[in-house]
Order: sequence, then C-alpha cells, then structure tokens
Amino acid sequence: MTGISRFGLACLLCLLAVAETGVAQEGAVPAKIEKFLKLCETSKRGAILNLEHELRGLRRQAPQTREASRHIANLEEQLRVLRSNERPVVPPIAFPPQVGAIGRLPRLSCHVDQVVSDDALLVRGFFPVVVTTVHRFQAQRETVVQPVRFLVRGLPTRNVDEGSDLEMLDVFEVTGQETHRSADGGSDSVLVLKPFDMKSVEPYFRKMAGQDR
Repeated sequence: MTGISRFGLACLLCLLAVAETGVAQEGAVPAKIEKFLKLCETSKRGAILNLEHELRGLRRQAPQTREASRHIANLEEQLRVLRSNERPVVPPIAFPPQVGAIGRLPRLSCHVDQVVSDDALLVRGFFPVVVTTVHRFQAQRETVVQPVRFLVRGLPTRNVDEGSDLEMLDVFEVTGQETHRSADGGSDSVLVLKPFDMKSVEPYFRKMAGQDR
C-alpha cells in the first residue's frame, strides 16, 4: 500500500468508528429520561381525556349559567396549554415508590414528621391506592390512602415546622434508601427523595416532541 500502512489504516478506521459511536450516543436519549418522558406523555393524554369528558358534560347543560361559562373557558384554556406540548406534564410518583422513579408527590403535599437538618426533612406522602373489597359477596373497588415515609434531601428547612402539612410542587427523584434514626432512638428504613433538575430533560423533551409530530 502507498501513502498509509495497513497498521495506520486500521488505526484510522478505529478512530472513525469511535467518532461515529460518540455521535450516536450523544444524540441518544438516556434510558432514565426516556422512561420519565414517556410517563409524562401518558399523563398528558390522560389529562386531556379527562378535560374533554368534563367539557362535554358542561356543554350539554342547558341553560348555561355564567359560572358554567367561566368554568368552560378555564377548561378550554387548560386544554390549549396541554395540546401545545410546551413542557412535560409530570405525573405523581407511582405506588409503591421505587428507587429511580421521578415525579411529584401525590396531592402535591406531605406531612412533616421531623426536621432533620438545614436541608433534610422526614415526611409522609399519602398515596391514593385502588383496592378491591368484597361486600355481601359483591366485589367493589374503592380508594384507600397509603402513607409512605421519605427522607427529603436538598431543600431548605429554615421555615418548616414539624407536624405541619407542607405544599410540595417540586419534581423529585427517588435516589435510594437510608436508615434513619429518630429522636426517640428508634430506626427505620426510608426512601430518599432529592429534587430533580427538569432542565436536564428539556433538550430530550423537545427532540421526542418533534418526533411525535
């Protein structure tokens, strides 16, 4: 061969292969974020279906009251925002919570059991769970509330009071489990929640949203 040896050609081909792999990996959506965004898409579609169902019921009412008209206009605006697909519709964390799950707390709130440090709280989240019960030989579905304890890390606790109910609008990731020792000397294994950076999903959200169109 002239100009380049077989060894040099082999090295060049290896470098090209690595470069191509790097480009492919750079454009790929990380598995964790892809799973999260698919859940967001399912949450958005469910919200749209619920709003459309409520709107149909309101529009069938006659005569239309002023209050109903305002409510219809509000629902129509919510639908417009959802259909515009400007941002992910983040669902609540599913029950039972698993390490790696991303979402909001159910009801967007929790009960503060203990202020652990300047940036850590021991809280209880309350998950609505549908169960099947039998009453007079008839199976019935009902919703019960299941409390789950979390150790929330990464949020300021200066203005948080123990025993209070706290509004939580943040998106969290379940990052692991820790053994927590309470003030009375007992210990318990609790799931750890940390704020999830939604900015990290923005480029992937735009990419996946573009592919869906």
